[in-house]
Amino acid sequence: MTVDLTKRDVPDDVPDEGGSRWATATLDAMPLPGEEPWKLSIGGMLRRHPKVPRGAGRALGLLDRFGAIEFGPDGLGFDGEDVRWEKVIEIRTRTVDDLLLGPVSESVIDQVRDRLPPVPGRRWAVRQSVQTVTALVLAARQDLLEERPDRPPVPCEIVYLGRLGGVKRMEAGLFAALCMDRRPEIGTALQAAARRRHVAVCPAAPHDLATGTAQRAKALQHRTALLTARLRTAAGRSPEE
Repeated sequence: MTVDLTKRDVPDDVPDEGGSRWATATLDAMPLPGEEPWKLSIGGMLRRHPKVPRGAGRALGLLDRFGAIEFGPDGLGFDGEDVRWEKVIEIRTRTVDDLLLGPVSESVIDQVRDRLPPVPGRRWAVRQSVQTVTALVLAARQDLLEERPDRPPVPCEIVYLGRLGGVKRMEAGLFAALCMDRRPEIGTALQAAARRRHVAVCPAAPHDLATGTAQRAKALQHRTALLTARLRTAAGRSPEE
């Protein structure tokens, strides 16, 4: 089933065509993981923007921990947290529609709004972060509603042993999950690295929020519209520089 996206389905204030094209094209051009330690973050992406304001380096550096995914020979992590491979018990995967319908899509709001203190370039960095995440959300939604068949699940949860011996869980942020959905080679490389170290890779229990294709499509339209509206509000709260 293909669901038509009419004008009323799309939030009023979304990235313009140029902004959306920049976000997706920049992500598509980012180097893929190799043998060396590898990292992708929204701060790293925004450093490639053609209109980075002078003095925004500190703001972009702070965003290196927002929505980040990183892994290498020693360990892996999301959003500035990392764990050594020998502590990892398993990697769990989810489909991107399950991620967009689940609670991970809520946490991005507080990250965008609260991650940056009032430093030079803050307003630009927050606005561009919002534009980038929104563009990726809408691109993912379009692909989902068209039922693109080649969408592998995203490795989005790390289960590991904590310092005191308890089992802990680390979840990928929405930006990292959307990046791995659009560039599935990233998730494939992460899972391959896990399997080389005999770390189990398995599906996470799905969020029981909607069942059936039509119901999930409708819920997805509603959720992404709300998410885009909240992202706009978050950006609007940033002070003028």
